[in-house]
Amino acid sequence: MLTLIKRPLYVFSNKLRRRRQPVEWMKEKWTADFTKPEKSCFNIKSEISCNAYLEKGLSRKSAHSLFLGLKKKNCMAWLETANRVYVDQIIETRFRFDHSGGYCAAGIMFRVTGQGSYYLVLISSKGYFRLDAVNNNIPRTLIGWTEAPGLNDHAANLKMIAHGEHFIFFLDGKWIAETHDASVCGGHLGFALVSYDEEDTPKNTGKEYTCRAWLDFLSVDSRAGMVEGEHEKWSDNIEISAESRFRLAESLAALNYFDAAYNQILKAWRRREESIKSIMATYTETRNRKELLFAARMALQSGHYAAAEEYINICLTMCVDRTEELNACAEKAKILSAQNKYNDLVVFIPDYIKRMNTKTDRTSIPPLYALLGHAYWNLKSYKAAAAAWDKAFSLDRSNGLYAASAAKAFEQAKKKNESLQRYLDSAKCFLQRKDYAELKALIPKLLAAGKSKSLNSGLDSKFAAILRAAIKVLPDNKDLSAFAAANKQLKPVRARKAPVKKQVKKR
Repeated sequence: MLTLIKRPLYVFSNKLRRRRQPVEWMKEKWTADFTKPEKSCFNIKSEISCNAYLEKGLSRKSAHSLFLGLKKKNCMAWLETANRVYVDQIIETRFRFDHSGGYCAAGIMFRVTGQGSYYLVLISSKGYFRLDAVNNNIPRTLIGWTEAPGLNDHAANLKMIAHGEHFIFFLDGKWIAETHDASVCGGHLGFALVSYDEEDTPKNTGKEYTCRAWLDFLSVDSRAGMVEGEHEKWSDNIEISAESRFRLAESLAALNYFDAAYNQILKAWRRREESIKSIMATYTETRNRKELLFAARMALQSGHYAAAEEYINICLTMCVDRTEELNACAEKAKILSAQNKYNDLVVFIPDYIKRMNTKTDRTSIPPLYALLGHAYWNLKSYKAAAAAWDKAFSLDRSNGLYAASAAKAFEQAKKKNESLQRYLDSAKCFLQRKDYAELKALIPKLLAAGKSKSLNSGLDSKFAAILRAAIKVLPDNKDLSAFAAANKQLKPVRARKAPVKKQVKKR
């Protein structure tokens, strides 16, 4: 299950860094030594809002650690390495955190530059993973919060492969994510801790830290042969589970990275199909209804219309649940519309509406009739288009666009009375909703419809009332002003004063 946390990622505390001269990219196998500050290669420094130091193990056998603690919520602090710059690299790390003061996340920064640019991978205290690219201190999410099985008692064994613009991530030895980005080319490493402020988190009463983290192990292998070998091994490894890829695909879709999400779905299916070839699985047995519906949505968003239609048709043959069936039907309508298959739409949509329960799905039906009207319009069946849009407006009287579309279709069908009536209804909706941009665009059509025929008494007063209201909110509209000048009926009627009876004095 995917959970997205909709809040700013973090507020920066004072950055724990110092200005450095650029150094050459290093190709080595290096392991951090936390016994002494100079051996660790980290710039360890405490500030008012955070504390950092090397911490000895509880026993002689226990390893030393790099400690980082935050003293307030909703901020981030980090420590950077000095004089070690990497591009392609394999990073292996082990860290743990204590979030007794609330919700927090800890992680590794890589390719850190002196201009506020870097990549940041985080593991949260709730068991989720994310990746951000930060350029000139402006964060951009590459992978949103994604469930990350493998977090053991708030201790993370994290591994990363950075090869060019391709990044692969593992938690506790299992693949959890991959992505591509080329915004930061190379730089230092860092250890980061983020504290989030939530309404339901306990107050940090009497405690020095809101959250704490310990970096127990950090190693980097930037030798070209080793990085290339690991990257090739894991670029499309059969050990990567389909479930992990689908979790990642959902996270990417939530960020509107539809192409990347669709690519993960295809990889998951391909590996699943390869792994069960021995039992001669059929095409549909490797793809369940939920996956097919999701894949159809991603394919549609990515412009792969034929594939999207194929997936949705298979999904419809498998649907046994009414909700799934209706969701699949809704997607098929979108797919047919995207391909301009209007003949198919005018057959499919009425059948789709019949499947729906009009008592429970009232809000979903007007857009379907509107789509049906759009299909008939493109087929130049104006009478049918007018009927469909008119039905949509009758079900949703607040939608002026439905009324305007119906008016346009009635006009093409040579039904002038019906056309003017719907133009008036549309203008009334726009006035009520104060949608003056749409009202302004409608005015030429409304005036043309009113001029083209002699108004009967039923429409005459309504037409004048709508135009008077429009003149008030669009005083600079030249078309309205000219029409009003030529029609005395549109001039505001001044209220007459009631005659005052003179009192006759009695003698």
